[in-house]
This record gives sequence, C-alpha cells and structure tokens, in this order.
Amino acid sequence: MRAVILDPAGQPVLGEVPEPDGGLRVLACGLCGSDVEKLGRAPAGTVLGHEVAAELDGRVVALVHHLPCGECSRCLAGHESTCAEFAAPTIEPGGFADRVRAAETVEVDAEATLATYTEPLACAVRALERVPAGRVLVVGQGFVGRLFLALLERRGDEVFGLEPNPERRIAPEPDGPVDAAILCSRAGADKALAALEPGGTLVAFASGGALDLDDVYRRELQVLGMRSATPRHMREAAALLPRLDLPEPTVLPLERFAEGLLMYTRGEALKVVFTP
Repeated sequence: MRAVILDPAGQPVLGEVPEPDGGLRVLACGLCGSDVEKLGRAPAGTVLGHEVAAELDGRVVALVHHLPCGECSRCLAGHESTCAEFAAPTIEPGGFADRVRAAETVEVDAEATLATYTEPLACAVRALERVPAGRVLVVGQGFVGRLFLALLERRGDEVFGLEPNPERRIAPEPDGPVDAAILCSRAGADKALAALEPGGTLVAFASGGALDLDDVYRRELQVLGMRSATPRHMREAAALLPRLDLPEPTVLPLERFAEGLLMYTRGEALKVVFTP
C-alpha cells in the first residue's frame, strides 16, 4: 500500500509499505507540528501521522494515539503522558498511509477531514483542565491556539491573545493582567509570564523559549507542562467537535505531501490535512 515514508535522510517520500493485518481504511490524516519535528531525526522507514480519521463499519472514527496503563502512580496523579506504557505505538504504520491498524478508536459525528481534529482537540481539552477560569491569555493563534480559544470561549472565560502574524490574530491583546496564560508557540514565554497576575498560572503547551525563574519565584507563579491526550479526552473531544467553530483545513491528496508540508512550514496554511 502507499505511505509517506522517511528516507535515509529523514525526509518524506511517497512509497510502498506492507499493508497491516486487520487495517482500517484511512480517510484523512492531519499534519502536526510534532510530525515536522521528526523530519531529519526519526529512523528511515518511519511513517508519520497520528491525527487520523478512518472508516470502521461504515462509520467515521478517530484513532487513539497513545494508551496509558491507567494504574501506575503517574497515571493516577494525572500525568498519563509520562506513563512508561504511553510511548508504545497504537497506530501502525502511521496515518499518512492508505490503511492503518489501530489499538483503539472513537466514533466522531463529523466528516473525515474535520474528524482529524479530534486528537489535537483532545490534547487541548486535557490541558484546559489545568487552566484556571477567568481572564486567560493564549500566546500563539495558530491551529492549536485556535483550539484553545474555541474551548475557552465555550467555557465562558474572558479570552485574550498574542500573535505576531497580523493575519492570524482573532483575539484582542490583554488590557491588563490575566489569571492564566497558555503557551502555544515556540516564542513568547517571557510575554506570557509578564502578563500574569501574581499567583497566576502558565500552562506550557509548547517550548516557548526561556523562562525567568526569578520572576516565577518572586511572584509565586505556577508553571505546568501539558502534552498529548488520553482515551477519555479523545471521547470528550469527539463529543465537543461538532459544537465548536473551528477553522477549515487545507486538504490535499497524499501525493501532494511535499507541497502541503511546505505550506505548513511557511505559515501559508493554518492546518493541512491529507487524504489517501
């Protein structure tokens, strides 16, 4: 079957891989920033893609990307993404392919390209559990930032945003200190900290640059790192997805992967989804 495979230099090429036993037909797969981070790093032969919508018994399902054990001390403390079992592959060979084998699925009431949003939305749903309600700043208004903005608005928070690209700004800049900030970009940690009230909370959903720990110490700020999602959050995201106003993706066939990747890395597309 066809798949986008990393070559010996770690770059994506369209090629052929064995079809998995009991595989599901892939309907669409979204390109994630973490996929881009693996280019040039992941082993040759890797098939990327985890934001997958597939067909199961005539229904659209989203594939669960990771499975924590649910029983260890880390899972019970709410840190499932650090569970020793969490890194095990649950989507094989990867979503940028004609077919995949999945460990667990979640039914989604949405057309396939939007159903690919389930996994990233689930990550945001999980992170939002750690964000205090009130005045909340989202730093970075790319695709993930838009997910957080939609969830915060639905929750009833007073929402603000920081975004260097004027074409992506949809939330106003803060008019005063905020109770919490969510960092969704590779820069802006300093601005996020500066915007917080004393005792405020910063949730890091991206690296965001260096933090001034003296500022954290003196103003008693809380800094939390959050990533990925659990099956419970996938189910919650699937239920929320049809109720949210989210941006439409740029949809391309799998054979135009290089073009879509370039659009994404240049910032010309907010979200790119590929269909086999």
